[in-house]
Amino acid sequence: MKRPLCPVALVITAIVFIYLRISFTDYLYQLPDGIDGKTGFITGVVARKEARPDPSGDSLNVIYVVPQNISIGKMKYVMCSLKEGDDYIPSIGEHVKIRGEFTSFKKVRNPGGFDSRLYYATMKIAFRLFDAQVTETDGKKDVLREKLYNLKMFFEKNLDSNKVLTESDCAVLKAMILGDKAYMDDDIKDMYKNSGIMHILAVSGLHISIIGMGLYKVLRKCKLKPLFYTVIPIIVMYLYGEMCGIGSSSFRAICMFTMRLIAPLVGRTYDILSGLAMAEILLILDCPLYLYNSGFLFSFCAVIGVTVVRPALEDMFEKKKNGKLMFSGDEDNILYKGKQFLRSGFISGIAIMISTLPIYMAYYYTYPLFSLISNMIIIPLLSILMGVGILCLFVVGITGFVPGIIAHIILLFYKNVCGVQTLLPGNTLYIGHAGTLKIACYCLIVCIGLFFPKYLFGKRRQIMNIEKYIRMALIPIATVILVYNPKPSLTISALYVGQGDGIVIEDGRERILIDGGSTSEKKVGRYSIIPYLKYRAIGSLDAAVVTHEDNDHISGLLEIMDDMEKGGIRIKRLILPDVSEKSRGDNYRELEKRAGELGIPVSYISTGEEITVGKTKFLCINPDKGMTTEGANAYSTVLLMSYGEFKALLTGDVEEEGQENIKDLIRKNPRIFKDITLLKVAHHGSKYTTDEEFLELIRPKIALISCGENNRYGHPHEEVLERLENIGSKIYRTDESGAVIFRIKNDRMEAECFLNQGKEFQ
Repeated sequence: MKRPLCPVALVITAIVFIYLRISFTDYLYQLPDGIDGKTGFITGVVARKEARPDPSGDSLNVIYVVPQNISIGKMKYVMCSLKEGDDYIPSIGEHVKIRGEFTSFKKVRNPGGFDSRLYYATMKIAFRLFDAQVTETDGKKDVLREKLYNLKMFFEKNLDSNKVLTESDCAVLKAMILGDKAYMDDDIKDMYKNSGIMHILAVSGLHISIIGMGLYKVLRKCKLKPLFYTVIPIIVMYLYGEMCGIGSSSFRAICMFTMRLIAPLVGRTYDILSGLAMAEILLILDCPLYLYNSGFLFSFCAVIGVTVVRPALEDMFEKKKNGKLMFSGDEDNILYKGKQFLRSGFISGIAIMISTLPIYMAYYYTYPLFSLISNMIIIPLLSILMGVGILCLFVVGITGFVPGIIAHIILLFYKNVCGVQTLLPGNTLYIGHAGTLKIACYCLIVCIGLFFPKYLFGKRRQIMNIEKYIRMALIPIATVILVYNPKPSLTISALYVGQGDGIVIEDGRERILIDGGSTSEKKVGRYSIIPYLKYRAIGSLDAAVVTHEDNDHISGLLEIMDDMEKGGIRIKRLILPDVSEKSRGDNYRELEKRAGELGIPVSYISTGEEITVGKTKFLCINPDKGMTTEGANAYSTVLLMSYGEFKALLTGDVEEEGQENIKDLIRKNPRIFKDITLLKVAHHGSKYTTDEEFLELIRPKIALISCGENNRYGHPHEEVLERLENIGSKIYRTDESGAVIFRIKNDRMEAECFLNQGKEFQ
């Protein structure tokens, strides 16, 4: 059988995938009850270590220990962040006893959020030890790995000492050449990611072709025996991989490189797909969770795009010969070469897009539309950048000026290309999330379009144009099936934002955000709200309503505005409570100022005014126009939401004078407030709001409480929970359920809790 490893790899992958569907949670380690957050000891062997910057900019040393005194199931390492200022850093291979705070990786609590438990599980890391301190050690070490670590630190120091390279340049070169992304700031990562060129930062095939194959060719010219010029490059690349920290992409490249060199030594022909299959088999047998790792999937799918999909596309788009004579020298014509280069680059880009689109929809939810163009501009310079970057590792002082200036110019060019691309209208397609079934359908239809007719019709396909057009049509059909995301009539998503509020409401194609902030979750906009909006394919918000100016309601919204400035999710209108000038604090002014800088129209709302989103109406019942209060909570915007027979009361953090105003209004208009289905409980369930009289007036069927897990305020207070239970309200809490999503269609409501993955119908 030709390429026997390929079907073997497919069978093994299918078996592992089914196995993981059954026993997925067995691979996600959880600290025993009562241990998380407590101080304790572990003993074990230091397997590897790294230095990374802490929030203050100083260097933080992290070691990875294989524990011997505790069992960590299918995991292998404990990640230990050494105490700041601790002078002693153990060597790789040392037996140590370490004291620190046991900390689990956080569960993902919102759709689209970053799953840190899964991410670290793919690296076989069970949990973290914070503020770790080495209390005992035997002084032994793994000499080879310790030398490789010191060599890496030496190279990084040389980059930092280069007078031409900026801090940003050094961070990119460290990631690209040494596999160390710790020093890249979020803005640079986002720039490369949003431009579709994040792949150039992974230690993978390009490094092998430059370093490994370069060494191989040099040694061959030295007329060494085949065994020597084969084994030496393999050893060098293995050591290089060990120094950089072997990830899935670097392991794949090194494995394929090894098979490429060994094949002629044993009298066999190297086959790239067999090499790819072998690398995949070894990786998923070592760690099955790689099947859920975006980097692993992207790396392999990109290679499949180039090696499998591209030839099929070239065959599909092959032009019939028109009888025109080709003369000697025509192929040397610059215009001809340019056309061939553009055609080749275009087909390669389309092939990679076809093979990686499911990965974008499963993990990233957006697609950089113009990445094909940017890659055609950036890739040709990558070999030069790698070459001068490697020189910068070895040379310092005046000798490093020339390679440093070349590297700086290329990276500056990259930055400008990415900057222009990300600001182009329509660059980022918000394609949303696709599940396993849709991805499977996409892959099946694409395979039929690219390959099956070829085998069914054989040579006769040359005279059957209809078959060619059918094949060409199947790929866009598959793409439409994958990216099409029908919108429900009405969706209310209360996101878990820690101690804060963040509610996304969708009515068909119109969307509104009510608050978005937290005092307990860092960068809640970046890590919770924006990922969810992308997950739902929301590229713009028709309105963002701020109930009041406290940080736990606006911090994430300000991050969305910062993202908008860099070409991210767009806010079409900002709505603020229409209160007196005296009541408008610094945060209120900051929101107005930021909106003005970004060209976002600002509206002001007060009692009696209405907002319309699709078929949904929001009637404002607080604050009164020009209201003056001592604190921001009292003037919180309170909205009565109505959609057909469904009604919801969204209360922000309203209390004191604001709550009394609402009760007066309800008493005067009992018909309007009759049959409230959903109450967003005010102030995260504080006992100072949502009193018995208020609840008796509206008697909500469902109560939603947004609060942080184990928050320092004790929200929600027991008094409020008892009041809600006494009137028969069904209570949903984001601290217990993660995101709570309500879907309303034909006067029937479905409630889904993200952590419980259960659905309830009302």
